[in-house]
Amino acid sequence: MKAFNSINLLLKRFKFLCFFVLIGFSSIILELFVYNFFNFLEINKYLSDLLALLSGIIFAFYFNFFYNFEIHKSKFKRALILFFIISCFSWVFQKIVSYYFIVDNISYEVTRIITSGSFFIIGYLLHRKFSFRDFKKVGVAFYLNKSLDLKKVFKMIGNNLDFVHIDLVDNSFSKNKVKNDIVILKKIKNLWPKHIIQTHIMSKRPTKWIKEVIEYSDILYIHWEIKENLDVIRKLVLSHGKKFGVAITLKTPPKKILKILKKSSNLLILSIDDPGFSGQRFNFKAFEYIEFFNNLNFRNQFRICVDGGVDKNIIKILNTNDVVSNSAILGSNNPADEIAKFQATKYNG
Repeated sequence: MKAFNSINLLLKRFKFLCFFVLIGFSSIILELFVYNFFNFLEINKYLSDLLALLSGIIFAFYFNFFYNFEIHKSKFKRALILFFIISCFSWVFQKIVSYYFIVDNISYEVTRIITSGSFFIIGYLLHRKFSFRDFKKVGVAFYLNKSLDLKKVFKMIGNNLDFVHIDLVDNSFSKNKVKNDIVILKKIKNLWPKHIIQTHIMSKRPTKWIKEVIEYSDILYIHWEIKENLDVIRKLVLSHGKKFGVAITLKTPPKKILKILKKSSNLLILSIDDPGFSGQRFNFKAFEYIEFFNNLNFRNQFRICVDGGVDKNIIKILNTNDVVSNSAILGSNNPADEIAKFQATKYNG
């Protein structure tokens, strides 16, 4: 039983690669079938080759987009173009290799399998980095609290998370009196140097905090519900070469943030009742907000992240780009395994 669980977890951690292999192999089989079918009809060899390639690309893209990486439909066009370009370049390169290095008396089918198999991992890495980079990602949230034992947390989760989410809260925004220690953010950056660091500033006057955290942050979420000019803050964030995201609580009507959202690359929806506290239950009102933002005609311009009360049951029905969790992951028996389960969970809304 223990061995079965270990294998199951390994498959979850390498879910994308496992399915990519299966889909890739199936697409090659389809490609060979189409090629032989057109050959049987005595259609030009080069045209048969091209039509077979197109059938394989369409098949592989469709199943990777909708059933493997499960990217939001707003990213369909961009992903398709990149997938097509990378696949065509790969195919041309394989043809060159087969022309110079493959023995002449080997059949077309064997040649195709050898060359495609040889470049498979390279193709996977390119598609993962470019074509399917917008798949749903899982982040773990931390407060900049002096009591946070970072070494212990890193031991529990390692590099398994997709991004780090920092919650910085002051008493202008929440009753939770957290003593923010910016040094912790620097330590987090040192522990996860290759990971995206999202800093969520929960303050009515965020400018003073931005100056302290921007060096260690890649994305800064600023609330619509502040007492400063949000567009001025947006320009400040962008001037430092960082991404600007707007955050919203469930007390603010979603229509109110449309103007600033059109200028943002990221949106954070707080799906709890009382921001600033961990361990709260997910508020199902958040689904109304998610649906509203998903139906906007400029949806492809921003990523949606949901933070608050997300567990392994809630994530199944979240139609978003990213999710953030704290208690459900760090409070589990094996946080690294729990992250893998989150990452492998299919949207079932």
